[in-house]
Amino acid sequence: MSQSKEILLQVQQSRREFLKYSALGVVLPTVLSMLPSPVGGQAYAQSEKNISDDWLEISSKYGKPTGAFGKIGEPVIMTIGYQPYGTIHWTASVNKQAQLLLKYLPKGSRVVWFRALSGPLINNNMFAGKNQFGYMSDTPGLSNGDKVRADFVAASGYDLGEFGSLCVPNKYLENGSVKDPKDLQDKPVATAFGSFSHRQILTWMHEFGVKPQLMNQSIDQQMASLRSGAIHAAAFWEPYPSWMEMKGIAKRWMTGQNMPNTSQQYYPELDVKMFHDVGATLAIHDWLRERPDVMAAYLKSEEECRDMMTNDPDTAAYFIWTDISEVPPPVIRATIDMMVWDGRINGEMIKHLKACARQWKAQDILKNERSQDPDKYVDEWADDSLLHLVMKQLEAEGRWTSNQLPGFPNPRVPEQMQRQSWEKHKDFRPEPKLWKPTQV
Repeated sequence: MSQSKEILLQVQQSRREFLKYSALGVVLPTVLSMLPSPVGGQAYAQSEKNISDDWLEISSKYGKPTGAFGKIGEPVIMTIGYQPYGTIHWTASVNKQAQLLLKYLPKGSRVVWFRALSGPLINNNMFAGKNQFGYMSDTPGLSNGDKVRADFVAASGYDLGEFGSLCVPNKYLENGSVKDPKDLQDKPVATAFGSFSHRQILTWMHEFGVKPQLMNQSIDQQMASLRSGAIHAAAFWEPYPSWMEMKGIAKRWMTGQNMPNTSQQYYPELDVKMFHDVGATLAIHDWLRERPDVMAAYLKSEEECRDMMTNDPDTAAYFIWTDISEVPPPVIRATIDMMVWDGRINGEMIKHLKACARQWKAQDILKNERSQDPDKYVDEWADDSLLHLVMKQLEAEGRWTSNQLPGFPNPRVPEQMQRQSWEKHKDFRPEPKLWKPTQV
């Protein structure tokens, strides 16, 4: 029997039987909070005064509350899947290490952070009921919403072409084996299938008319293959490319700044100058329906993370480094500057997401009922209505919000359109500092 079927059976059993199951060593905190509650359909009735009608109206999009996650204002257990080795997802690392989410959640709440190397693993965990929230790039996020009852509620941020790179081992550049895109024809090129980088290499192949021998490799395998020269290139994401460059193993031969966005082929109505990625924060429908107060807490903490990443990147780099201390601090600090830490899902971003959905549909990756019409799917799946309510609350307190930023696909400052390098921050040393949210 599959693990997901086992979980469903356990949900139907008594709490005592479930705890007996848990004692055998299978720790699934999500399932505990999904067990029946005597609160039932009255979950909002006793506590709705604690949250505005606007929040309740948006939550009602997902159906009537059942009380499965307790009443508004009660402590919760949250399980969140995140990628500490993906720059565009680093609001999660800041949130985790600075413990920002806990200060917004009901007292007594607990947050369990699940570390993953890529989005597909978090997808699997959300499908199995192990993760209720997840961080991943746009294309694995689209796959998530196609398989899991989950929506894209805010962006962690977006890049300006440098999150993903096509990296080539130094030896192939030095001996002249790789000079032009055509030199990769029929050569082994690795990427992680289903990831944002998979979308990037497919877009690159279409642009340059080149068909390498694509290999499905994990991040660890790609780095080992670059070191040994077993592949001629790898398509993967920061901070790995800058890390490999600092180590002298490979160079960021081509970034998204050297190629068109996926929309050129799949949604030409979007006129952008380079390839982009969007970091998605996803929440399952059960939480969106049951606990608008928890959604408010989560989105407020994420806005505070984006505030730190934008206005005090040195402090943000310190918290990230405490989570992944093996990554050199200059690499962490440099790659923060490659992103615009904007949580909003604006109209131009929707067009970008529709291009990604159309490509994934053409690749037969999106094939469930929800994504039969990829454009309609994106319109339903990507919804930052709750984030706008949060920003309104924060702005009433004089706080910084994503509304201070120019919006996708624009840079925050002109310098971001230039290629960033760890060398600019070679003397950076992470140090703890007192952090206070920015007042505007």
